[in-house]
Amino acid sequence: MSDKESKSRKNETKIDENLIFSKENVNMGHQPEFDYLKTLGVYEIVLTHVYITFSYGYLIKFIRHIAIMLSAGGLMILMGMGMRYSRHHELKYYIARGFVLLTVSQYFNILRDSLPNLIAWWATGQKNFISRAMLVLQTDILTFSGLAYFLLALMKKMKLSDNSILIIGIIMNFVCYPLFKLVKFPDNFLINQFLAYFIPTYAEAYFPLCTYFIFVAFGYWMGGIYLKISNKDKFYNRILILFLPIVAVYHSLRTYNKIPLLPEFSSSEHYCISPGPDAIARCIANLVALAIFYKMNKILGGTPEIIAHCGKNLNQYYMISYTITMHIGVFMKAIRGEKSTSEYKYSDILAFMLLFLSRILIDLNDKYIHFTITTLKNPMRNIVFALIWILTVVLVIYIYPKVEVYATVWNDYLEEEY
Repeated sequence: MSDKESKSRKNETKIDENLIFSKENVNMGHQPEFDYLKTLGVYEIVLTHVYITFSYGYLIKFIRHIAIMLSAGGLMILMGMGMRYSRHHELKYYIARGFVLLTVSQYFNILRDSLPNLIAWWATGQKNFISRAMLVLQTDILTFSGLAYFLLALMKKMKLSDNSILIIGIIMNFVCYPLFKLVKFPDNFLINQFLAYFIPTYAEAYFPLCTYFIFVAFGYWMGGIYLKISNKDKFYNRILILFLPIVAVYHSLRTYNKIPLLPEFSSSEHYCISPGPDAIARCIANLVALAIFYKMNKILGGTPEIIAHCGKNLNQYYMISYTITMHIGVFMKAIRGEKSTSEYKYSDILAFMLLFLSRILIDLNDKYIHFTITTLKNPMRNIVFALIWILTVVLVIYIYPKVEVYATVWNDYLEEEY
């Protein structure tokens, strides 16, 4: 390159820095606002699980609104954005990553729900426990994530553009609610449960692929835009000016008014299906949240250690806290002989204690044990993964004939009805 060309390239870069976007990928580093949104999502999830398992606390109204507008949808958007920031973009990586997430999800389902409920059923004989043991097949957020990687692998194989991926995600979401309302699904639970991995059914369909893929697609699309941001201050100022009023007005209308053709606010249908306008509003709300967190990080002069730690260990916080919560809840029900736990005070404090305990366990593992399923080396990794899937099949064969009513989100996991 000549001196003249070098000077021209420098001048071009200098001009680009004064614009909102560059023609090249210039925003390649760590994005602190992502860690803030991850932390908010994890804290909200922990509080929600504690409230559902034990009792509602003082923060329930705040958590309820955060769960609907941000939370799981936000984590999925960050998942899509993270794909763009990853060093790995090969098709085989997406397929391998998807399989690992599906396997880890099955391990999580077994450890968190199936085994403790099976033990409680052996100890008490109460039918609601054996019903909840079939949640080994539930569509957890990790299950969704694995399927989303498979779908994106297929889209990358087809060489679809970012815009095409986003449009497909929107169409998938928009057809889910009419499909759920108009189609009569088979009576067989296993068939319904298999369908629930992809579309909402009356089986355990908390995170169907077609419903929630819009968030991953939006994140993947936004990730391509983020890489080209040369002036984040101007970018986020525009986001706040344009979209904060829209989010506030839409959420207020949705909260206090019944909108025709949309499910009731905060109902199971609303959360699990998040149809059409609700999904788009959640995408915009998470973008606004990223703008607010970017401003907050600048005010603080850097990312607090607790935020950075949570952003780095998102899955560990989620899995540890959720497992402990469910185990305590199941065994308290078994010991007290109740269908559900009683109303306990100080559930907010309990939730933050649980987060603190999760932090301690993560630090102990990082310092002394250094173990995660995903870091196992072959052939041990292959053996462990095979055992997880074999155990899943064995549990289904053992539990399925014994279940009379299946526990799902639609019947509140038989807390009241059974």
